[in-house]
Amino acid sequence: MNDIRQQAKALYNALDMDKPIAFDQQGLVPHALPEMFYVPGIHGDGGGDPVQELADQIDWSEAAGAYLFSGNRGTGKTTELLRLAKLLKTQGCEVFYADMSEFLNLTVRLEISDFLVSVMGALSEKIKARFNDKSPGDRGYLERVRDFLQTEVNLGEVTLPAGGVELQLALRDDPGFKMLLQKNTRGHVAQLAKQAKDFALEAVQFIRQERRNPDLKVVLIVDSVERLRGVGNSEDINEVFKSAETVFSSHADKLRFSGLSVVYTVPPYLSALAGGLGAQYAGGRVYILPSMHIYQCCPEPDQPPVCSEQGLSAMRNILGKRFQDWEKFLSREQVDRLALSSGGDLRDFFRMVRQVCLKLPYIADGKADEATLAQAEDAVRNDMLPIAEDDQQRLAHIARTHDPKLANLDELPIVARLLQGKYMLNYRNGQDWYDVHPLLRGKLSPLAGAIANA
Repeated sequence: MNDIRQQAKALYNALDMDKPIAFDQQGLVPHALPEMFYVPGIHGDGGGDPVQELADQIDWSEAAGAYLFSGNRGTGKTTELLRLAKLLKTQGCEVFYADMSEFLNLTVRLEISDFLVSVMGALSEKIKARFNDKSPGDRGYLERVRDFLQTEVNLGEVTLPAGGVELQLALRDDPGFKMLLQKNTRGHVAQLAKQAKDFALEAVQFIRQERRNPDLKVVLIVDSVERLRGVGNSEDINEVFKSAETVFSSHADKLRFSGLSVVYTVPPYLSALAGGLGAQYAGGRVYILPSMHIYQCCPEPDQPPVCSEQGLSAMRNILGKRFQDWEKFLSREQVDRLALSSGGDLRDFFRMVRQVCLKLPYIADGKADEATLAQAEDAVRNDMLPIAEDDQQRLAHIARTHDPKLANLDELPIVARLLQGKYMLNYRNGQDWYDVHPLLRGKLSPLAGAIANA
């Protein structure tokens, strides 16, 4: 019994989705896993590798550009961004990575002013960390912004923090301060944008000088913006989702910098704007990382998706990379069941296997049974319940057509909420298509289905 407990505990801890795979880029992300854990091709659709395509686009382009990359939490997005960093480094680029959850409050609405301050502030801090506390012009960006706000902006009741780092922390941790700052800087967006562009160019020149390479390409990867979500009532939540659309669609010109290529992660619901949105950015598209390829292709209307043996094999391979002896506890059929129940969402897959691990020491032979698997599925499913009736109608329509289809852009926040909550999942098999999370299919009422079919 004690041996079962220790091995189940080891399997449990091996399935930590908060540790991405570093690809020898440990300096970019702390506490990451070695490359030996990576399983290639898990997001493949037969149409190419979006990460390699993005790396090539940056490498081949003579001018710097801004690029959009999207993927839900649970698809392995940060791991793929670190693979992108390795590919770019191999191509001779200087790459910086910023987890914007460290610099930006992701639960309140964005405005272009505070987003630019957070992005350039992140770059400034990363440069200081890499070049022995030196900054372009011997002065960090956040200190410059603080001085600008103090001398050029009528801040009214806003009290500025003492220094640049304190300003960054206030923007991240104090929603009230952030909203007041947004209000008082709306008349100074052009000046803040110019200041950001000037700093970016100065930063590139500084890095090239430090590396003694006047043609060095400098790339900033801006991660975690896809986690932007509102809290509170539906009006507040929708306002946050709408603000992301405004920043990335209406202010695309302010997110481009001379000499500095930037890869922005954007929320997956913005893929609904992909045609118009991607055209405003380098590459002419949004590079999308879909859920795991566990289905063969987009089904015909009114047909369920058909599982892909190749995809299920990849899921088993991922589990085996993390813990070789998983078959002591789970059969192949049981792992396939949990993989299909996850809909190809790695985070949900790991969560369910972890739930199984917690029960194993209390099962006589230490092997998972039907009740244990059902309880693991219920644990993940219950996080998404209950489902409002109008959401059930939309989900029933998606389950039938595999298309979220917006009547107009006012419906974008609804799709945003369903994608953020993983009520619906995005797949790509030669085309983008959607389906209801498998754990929820049995929870859609017959009435919702009848209305959706009407």
